Amino acid sequence: MQGRDSGLTLIELLMAIPISVCVVAVIFMLFQKCERVARDQDIVVEMQQAARVVSSQIADDIRMAGQSIPPGMNDVVLPGSDASRLNLRSGYSATETNTTSAVPLSVATGVPTTVAVEGTTGFSGGRQAFLWWEADWARVTINSVSGSAKKLQLTPTRVSRVPLTFLTAPVVSIDEAVAIYRDPATQAIKRTTATNTDNPMSPAWAPANELVTNVTGLVFSYYDISGVPLVVDSPENRSRVSTIEAQITVRASAPLSDGKRPTYSVTIRSSPRNLSLRDYFTPQ
Repeated sequence: MQGRDSGLTLIELLMAIPISVCVVAVIFMLFQKCERVARDQDIVVEMQQAARVVSSQIADDIRMAGQSIPPGMNDVVLPGSDASRLNLRSGYSATETNTTSAVPLSVATGVPTTVAVEGTTGFSGGRQAFLWWEADWARVTINSVSGSAKKLQLTPTRVSRVPLTFLTAPVVSIDEAVAIYRDPATQAIKRTTATNTDNPMSPAWAPANELVTNVTGLVFSYYDISGVPLVVDSPENRSRVSTIEAQITVRASAPLSDGKRPTYSVTIRSSPRNLSLRDYFTPQ
C-alpha cells in the first residue's frame, strides 16, 4: 500500500495559525514592556545624573569662592545673593602672579603705582585686581600692562588700612565673580561670570550658560560657623557665612510610560575655603 504524503491538513493549519498569532502577540507585548521599562529607566537615570552633575558644579564653585581673593576681605558672598541666587567672589580663571618689586612697598588710594611681577599672562588694562598679602590688601584698577618689562601699573581704589605698606612682596590677582541661579522662564540652572566688578552691587555679568534644564527648584541656604541659618541681606550677615547649602530638584525630561514625570532632589553643603582663611588672617 502506497504511503500517504506527509503535510498539514487544513484543520491543522487553521489550528496552528491562531496559536502562532497568540505566541507572536505575547512576544510583542513582552518586547514592548521591556522597551518601556528600558526607556523609563533611561529617563530616570538621565534625570538623576543631571541633578548630580549640577550639584557637583555648584559645590565646586562654592568651595572655590574666595580663591585669589585677599583673606582679609569680608565680601566673598556678594550682594544679590538670596535663597534663589548665589553671587560669589572667586578667581575662577586663577590669574595670579607674585610681585618682584622691592619691599617695603607703600600704596595709597588714587596714587598710581608700578610694580614688577613674575608674569603678566591674563592681565589687561581696565580690569580690577587685588594687591595683597595675608590680611593686608588694596583693590586696584589695572591701568597698563607691559609684558616685555613684566610690569603692571595699578591705581588703588580701596585699601585695607591707612597707611598701607607691604613688608612682604604682595600677590596680584584678578577680581572676578561667579553667579548661579535658576531661570524660571526656561526652568534651567544658569551660571555666569564677571570680570568687571567695579560695582560689587551690580557686576558686569557675561551671558549665562545653561548647566541643566527641567529644574523645578533651586534653594540656597546660608549658615554661620555654629550652623545657625543666616539671611544674607546685609554686609554683616554675608561676612558671617561659613557654609552654603544648595537644594536642587530636577524633573524628568519626558513622561514615563505611566504618564507621570517624577522629580529627583539633591542637597549639597559646602564651605568656601576663603571664609576659614579670612577668620585666621583677620586681626582680632
